[in-house]
Amino acid sequence: MPALTRVLLAFASLLLGPLVVMADEFPKDTDKITSLTVEEAKRLMAEFPDCLALNGLTSLSDEAAKALGHHTGTLTLDGLTTLSDKAAKALGKHKGTLHLSGLTTLTDEGAKALAEFKGEYLYIDGLNMLSDEAAETLSANPVIVLPDRFRP
Repeated sequence: MPALTRVLLAFASLLLGPLVVMADEFPKDTDKITSLTVEEAKRLMAEFPDCLALNGLTSLSDEAAKALGHHTGTLTLDGLTTLSDKAAKALGKHKGTLHLSGLTTLTDEGAKALAEFKGEYLYIDGLNMLSDEAAETLSANPVIVLPDRFRP
């Protein structure tokens, strides 16, 4: 093999090597992902535009929530039990179907933010604590699925 060819192959492997590692970085089952950066969220949304399940996440930064809020397909985040008010506002901008069935509580501010949801459906049917004000705010939106005890 000519020296120039060897040099070009070595150079190509240095450039393309990180791309191969990046592609293998996530498990095939996205529910096994336990943490998420903004860059990772964007990559996953590009890779799974129709349906993205991230049920292994037990926490979500406000910045990653803001990125995920731009997803337009079905987004499932049932591993989250709590959500900051900023994250609720960001995810409330989601345009598809959003599953947050793992949430057990929601602040009044978080409820106001999610009540603005204009996507297909928002499932927050795992709540076991919700103020009367938050329940009233959320139940006014017909695409939000709440536990029956919080419906008027």
